[in-house]
Amino acid sequence: MKLDSVLNVGRKIVPKPVFRFFQPYYHLFLAVTGNIKYGFPGKKMIIIGVTGTNGKSTTVDLITAVLKSNGIKAGMTSSVAFEIAGKRLENETSRTTLGRWKLQKLLRQMVDAGCTHAVVEVASEGIAWHRVWGIAFDVAIFTNLSPEHLNFHKTLENYRNTKGKLFAGLSKSKRKGLPKTIIVNNDDKEWRYFYNFEAEKKYTYGLENGEIWATNLIFGEKTEFEIVEKDQKYPVKASLPAKFNIYNMLAAYTCGRALDLAPERIIKGLESVKLIKGRMEEVLNKRGIKIIVDYAVTPESFELLFRELKRVTPGRLISVFGATGDRDKEKRPRLGEVAAKLTDEVIITDEEPYSENPAVIVDAIAEGAYRVRRKGIEINLDRREAIKRAIEIATQGDTVVITGMGHEKYRNIGGNKKITWDETKIIKEILEELK
Repeated sequence: MKLDSVLNVGRKIVPKPVFRFFQPYYHLFLAVTGNIKYGFPGKKMIIIGVTGTNGKSTTVDLITAVLKSNGIKAGMTSSVAFEIAGKRLENETSRTTLGRWKLQKLLRQMVDAGCTHAVVEVASEGIAWHRVWGIAFDVAIFTNLSPEHLNFHKTLENYRNTKGKLFAGLSKSKRKGLPKTIIVNNDDKEWRYFYNFEAEKKYTYGLENGEIWATNLIFGEKTEFEIVEKDQKYPVKASLPAKFNIYNMLAAYTCGRALDLAPERIIKGLESVKLIKGRMEEVLNKRGIKIIVDYAVTPESFELLFRELKRVTPGRLISVFGATGDRDKEKRPRLGEVAAKLTDEVIITDEEPYSENPAVIVDAIAEGAYRVRRKGIEINLDRREAIKRAIEIATQGDTVVITGMGHEKYRNIGGNKKITWDETKIIKEILEELK
């Protein structure tokens, strides 16, 4: 039997209280044996870990681009993709931090390919389930913190403290010639918690605070700004849109400086990143409207995304979204409330219900939306039809934004039943139908 199947079998035959008690030990066993099998690959490269609620995947991509622009052979793993010495594969596992030996195997492939550096997106559940056990991180980066995965962590403090374990482990892990380094977003209210862990070097970045910061922001065909470091200013013309991506670029720039890379070479890497799948991804069409696919799933990320799109949309902003089942029920009304406040037309639909009734999830979202207004709120449980409806009602100058699935290739619609789902592909099919 494959290791992937062991946990699912155990879940069915072992009483729940017993299963939950032994589950962490099961994951720890896998982490230890995986490291032994693949020779502790996380101790053989410079490892950069990126954690936070939003922006992790984009930051991982940006850091990898920075490394490559400096001639460094690097690998990366994120919820969007894997990369080994320039060879890229989409992540179709629906996991941010891989388990079941998979992360160790991937890191070993990076070592065997001659990679000297690896950038790893680190999820809180990945830390809790010991998936990063045995990896000697050299740099730990904190992007931001807002309520998420509280079905698992129960409280925001537990969620934060779990992420903190990445930083707590820095000073205790194997040294590889690079000072153990902490990098935090100084504009986030939790920055000091992560900053105060022991490390040999510490950096802060932000738009309002930080040792490294951005000024003279201009948003157009390019995102233009200047990075300020000490008394020097470095101009950037990047393809990634939106203010929140400037935070991600600042994190990547600061990481590059922590690695003692030249500012100009770092910026060359930042400017080389054109598109990250499922992150503010535009689906081109001939209807005179903008269609945006994004992975936003929290009220905070909704607010950032919708405000940015509202700023650049001459017409109406039409949102299509749902919420994932079996987790974070408290945020559902807040999602509806934010959408009703910041978008002109709201279409609430199914996302990934897992074992929950999709109608119950949608009703909870609608409850929040109805607190703001009743007009312009629609419910359509068929996600494909909901997307089609949004495109149909959009007129020239409008923007349709579809959130929740982003880069994902599958939807879980009933327990562990998965169906193939590619949001961008489906949108293109709908556009063909509507010609």
